[in-house]
Amino acid sequence: MDFRFSCSSIPGIFFLSAVLLCPNLNMEGAEMLPELRENFQNPPVDCWPHTRWWWMGSAVTKEEITWELEEMHAKGIGGVEQISMEAVYTKGNIPFLSDEFFEMIRHTVAEAKRLGMEVSFNFSGPGWVIGCPDVPQEDRSKSLVSTFLDLEGPQTFSGNLPTTLYPGHPYWEVRMSEVPESGALEAVVAGKLVEGRIEESSLVILTPQCDGRRITWQVPEGKWRLMAFWLIYTGQGHALDHFSEAAMRRYCESFGGRFYKAVGEEFGKTVDSLFCDSFEVALAPNGLYWSNDLFDRFEKMKGYELTRYLPAIWWDIGELTPRIRYDVNEFLHEVGLNTFFKPFLEWCEAHNVRGRIQPYGFTTDIIEGAGMTHIPEMEITAGEKDAAPWFDTRIGPKKLVSSGAHLYGRNIITVEAYTYLHWEPFRATLEELKIASDIFLRTGANKFYNQGYTFSPERAPAPTRAFNAAIWISHPNIWWRYYPLLSKYVARCCYLLRQGHFAPDIAVYSPLANQWTQSALNARRWNRDFDWGELGKLLVANGYDFDLINDDILQNSAQVADGKIIVRDLEYKILILPNIQSLPLKTMEFVRNYVRNGGVVIALERVPECSVGLIGREEGDRRVKEIVAEMFKEPGGMNDTAPNRYGDGWTYQIKQVIDRTDILDRRSSALDPFVNTMRKHVPPDFGINFALEGLRENDGLTFVHRKWDGADLYFVTNIQDRTSNIPVTFRVKDAVPWRWNPYTSEISRMFQYREVPDGTEIPLHLAPYESTFVLFQSSEEERHVEHSNFDEILEIGGESIRGAARENGKHLAILKDGSKETLVAADIDDIPAPFTVTGEWKMMLEGGGFSRVEKRVTVLRSWTEDAETEAFSGTGVYEVAFELPETYKQPDLHLELDLGKVGNVAEVELNGTPVGIQWMRGQRLNVTDTLKAGLNQMTVHVTNTLINRMSHLKEPPPVPEELVPHFGQGSMTAYGMPIGFRPLPASGLMGPVMIHAAKEIVVSIR
Repeated sequence: MDFRFSCSSIPGIFFLSAVLLCPNLNMEGAEMLPELRENFQNPPVDCWPHTRWWWMGSAVTKEEITWELEEMHAKGIGGVEQISMEAVYTKGNIPFLSDEFFEMIRHTVAEAKRLGMEVSFNFSGPGWVIGCPDVPQEDRSKSLVSTFLDLEGPQTFSGNLPTTLYPGHPYWEVRMSEVPESGALEAVVAGKLVEGRIEESSLVILTPQCDGRRITWQVPEGKWRLMAFWLIYTGQGHALDHFSEAAMRRYCESFGGRFYKAVGEEFGKTVDSLFCDSFEVALAPNGLYWSNDLFDRFEKMKGYELTRYLPAIWWDIGELTPRIRYDVNEFLHEVGLNTFFKPFLEWCEAHNVRGRIQPYGFTTDIIEGAGMTHIPEMEITAGEKDAAPWFDTRIGPKKLVSSGAHLYGRNIITVEAYTYLHWEPFRATLEELKIASDIFLRTGANKFYNQGYTFSPERAPAPTRAFNAAIWISHPNIWWRYYPLLSKYVARCCYLLRQGHFAPDIAVYSPLANQWTQSALNARRWNRDFDWGELGKLLVANGYDFDLINDDILQNSAQVADGKIIVRDLEYKILILPNIQSLPLKTMEFVRNYVRNGGVVIALERVPECSVGLIGREEGDRRVKEIVAEMFKEPGGMNDTAPNRYGDGWTYQIKQVIDRTDILDRRSSALDPFVNTMRKHVPPDFGINFALEGLRENDGLTFVHRKWDGADLYFVTNIQDRTSNIPVTFRVKDAVPWRWNPYTSEISRMFQYREVPDGTEIPLHLAPYESTFVLFQSSEEERHVEHSNFDEILEIGGESIRGAARENGKHLAILKDGSKETLVAADIDDIPAPFTVTGEWKMMLEGGGFSRVEKRVTVLRSWTEDAETEAFSGTGVYEVAFELPETYKQPDLHLELDLGKVGNVAEVELNGTPVGIQWMRGQRLNVTDTLKAGLNQMTVHVTNTLINRMSHLKEPPPVPEELVPHFGQGSMTAYGMPIGFRPLPASGLMGPVMIHAAKEIVVSIR
């Protein structure tokens, strides 16, 4: 698909690092792959952002389907993920899975095919939890729940079994106070209470003594807990039983079969995937995911009968508690893979389409689930809900999914992008979406599904008739026409980040087995509840990337060679054990073998102490302790790393790395014992000389590295609100760097760099939140500049160097040609100072139900500082005339326009000619050819966000009259609005507006 035609109205943009003239596009001497270059400039349709397309009540029409698909296509959206939800209109709603519904599905696929777009279908509905109204009762989701009654013995107890349910994690539990009449009694167990703990040796099965829901029992002396365990339907709508293979296969044939019957000829063509969202399967209060035949399956898999030990799932029964919990969790992991993942993915394969799954919130290991999935998907947005930082290094679902994809060989990693960037979906700016995109890209995503686009026949924003969690990347948004700026950027990035393979240094052992010993009731929180501290930031900010590595890979797939853990194309040079108490013996044996053969293991906070599981626990514990005692030393002080030579490798135990609750436990990057231990064995892949640069730490300059034969590709992004002007050492040698610009698709040779012991050092100049690609290609040494105070070296010719400067003074460069170094110099004294555009501005605001405001202003201020304009959402127009002195129109000067502060997108015309769009801070527009000496006329169109208008609404906007006959009025179940939101973000043009000059100079090489 070629979106260039639809984006041609958006002028080119210049960033701070790219503004100094046209990049050198001479490819001579560089083996640039023509296909790589062509697809970077015009990415395939699969690389363009796709979008979740919410059909509220499936109140859709063929005409509107066509119009919205054409809108998406025109703005650079390459495909849709159709999902049906509850109604927001009182009329026009099409019954889900009806003949009329599938008529709309057929029309969607036909129109997408005509436009060259892709279609994915949510594999459930209405809603995203797997299931549909036709799921029979016996196939619906179930929970194993516990009830209890404390009794004092000795006595004869004859009465009803306890049925009261107590909530455990109310956030994801169905409200229910009693075991329903339909609940099936699975077991009754009693145990003696001693100091708040159930004595394991006292556990007794009482199920045979029950008569229906009554029991007669001779309670022994002491305090006893009578516990009943029930299998009940959760009552979560039509959610499917995820732990019944037969139910899942029936569902695939029934639900999936209808879509295949409707549009199956396009499966694997226009229909590229079927989608399962994150496993937001509700539980009964304090319940456990379960199904009908799992007790028998547990005994066959684990070698013992579970019934007697059921209390350990809910209560402490002593030293066996973590063993039972681990076994139950591992069992449910295996069951989940075999009863949900496998049937769904096999059905997809049999019908020529790929399965796409968000593999978290379930009982299965996220890493293995991602690896099993045809297309694994991540989410969790940087900066989410105005709480998480933009430089988001949290270790969670994003990293678990990408790690699984890397380890198991899944190259495409999709992302549900931007969900809950803010609580208020109308606030998001294109700049914010770009920043969040960069963190997704850095973490491994390479195909975006926007969240999203609400199907809406209304052209104006109707906040109560759209999906509440969705960022409005759709036609009612006032910045929608500028979205191609972001979609083109994302498409180019996604294309390049699919090339070759990920190149990490560090394997961080996944703590899942450790977490499984602690609880069997919080599957949605196993990984999120692990305290990672600042480990993610310590690694990434110091130039190391990593994968989380699981037991399955270490035990069954990984190899050891040359002191590295090898998994397919991946080579891990250091293994980190992050505060692990329990792990499988087989994994511990792999760790020992790895170190013996030259590997490096760093244990953080503690060393492992025990094995997992009930069977063979004594021998497992003994062997784990024995291996650990051989391998590790105990740190002797705060900064002691406890190095220990073991075999051909090294082990370390370092404390105060994850646990840095005391502020004095923190260290600057140059002095950090943990970081320096890594540096001792592996130099950073993206190195910063913190001491030389006077930095304590890196607050946002980050990267991702991919490589293939003869090439190393780095995506570099500056996730911070300031310009970064520091040299970075890329761990690549004997290669020539090229800059690939994802904003403009331009490719240029980088002429200034130098070889250093750990790689190639390049002075990077990145504006706030700017990003770029640096591609190294193996090459014989070419002439280049090693040191320079020019702002940029533009070209090295046969007898001269062409450079650019922004400031007057002496400019020097050292040219390296083999072993020969040549100093070149130039004096520059005629660059004029920055010119400030002043005068009277004519400002006009109109549109979106807002009465026209026209003012003349000399001081540029935010619209929100004036009660008359604070509620305006739309595009304001500024016009000004100014005189530019002749000194700025020298032939070798290049002029760039800096609009200063803008809220949020500014489109500029100079003397009637479009010159560009500023949509991110730090951008400057090239105005060399459009400015003239003397009088100039400038017009700036500034578009803000919808939050200004939405926050001032007093009531939901009515459905437009022309739509009422078909759609009726707004439903009473509509979503809420952010009425009265404060503080409003800055809007409009705030300046100062300035023109900067840069001089191009050619210096002879003597």
